[in-house]
Amino acid sequence: MDRRRMLRTASGLSIAGLGLPMRAAAQPAARDPDTPAVGPGKLDIASAGSRGRVVVIDSFSYCDSRVGANDVVVGCSYAGASTVSNILPRGMKAIIGHDAGIGKDRAGISGLALCDRLGIPMAAVDGRTAELSNGNSLYAGVISSANDAAARLGVAIGQPARKAADLLPAAQPGRPVTQEVDVDLGLHELGRGSSGRILARVWLLDLPDTYPNDVFALGTHSARVAAEHAFRWNVKGWIANDAGMAKNDTGIEALGICGARGMPAASVSAFSARIGDAMSTYRDGVISAVNEPGRRLGITVGTPARDALRPMSA
Repeated sequence: MDRRRMLRTASGLSIAGLGLPMRAAAQPAARDPDTPAVGPGKLDIASAGSRGRVVVIDSFSYCDSRVGANDVVVGCSYAGASTVSNILPRGMKAIIGHDAGIGKDRAGISGLALCDRLGIPMAAVDGRTAELSNGNSLYAGVISSANDAAARLGVAIGQPARKAADLLPAAQPGRPVTQEVDVDLGLHELGRGSSGRILARVWLLDLPDTYPNDVFALGTHSARVAAEHAFRWNVKGWIANDAGMAKNDTGIEALGICGARGMPAASVSAFSARIGDAMSTYRDGVISAVNEPGRRLGITVGTPARDALRPMSA
């Protein structure tokens, strides 16, 4: 089936003809005081009734055994097939994610078509209306895209995410889904610098080691949670996707956080590389933002990602 028929997406978010948004440097974004994040690893119950719960989390990576078949997950990760497939084994009944600017090849919302094939309602929130890595901001945002399963329950473009979340408990109870998805989870070595390797992987999760001498091209976004993962796996440096920058530039917030610890990091424009695809970051990505440690290495906005990784690995 043609994916364009399966997704209902706000026409104003078409990436046709758009240039690449750029930032000269990245600092920690100032958060809207009215929408503080839920918090690392935390889960907030936004509503609960006879049909189930609406649970709000800052990242799909926090989706664990607390989530079950009668839950609607409002999770502030990008709504791509890679992130969505990672949480489907939890068996939630419906999902709302962040559209990450939609981006190259509509990768930011590729999870909606996946969920439609599985009969799971899913919608995405316009990244201009919601911060990344902030579930409460996502819950306060505006729907930009909905799959057919969600649309049948009344979810529509332009609707407040809170209203969409109230409609989704009408879905059938969920079931654990372990269907394989075409997502490259491999750890790829792309080259070597004077002190370590240049590696690529979709995200810094479930790795067997730490990587203090290695730099990464990542498929994931560059929001706050990315810094948590970079510190957990102790990488030397990294480049990921800017997710369309998102509200308050939170799509690149991890750059400033990592820069404060001396870790070089940069982002590629979501319109130059497919979010969720580390090899696209490496092969196609164009730098849209860089932190101060990266700038001191000579990395500048407009540099191809593969060229920016070399000074990081030196």
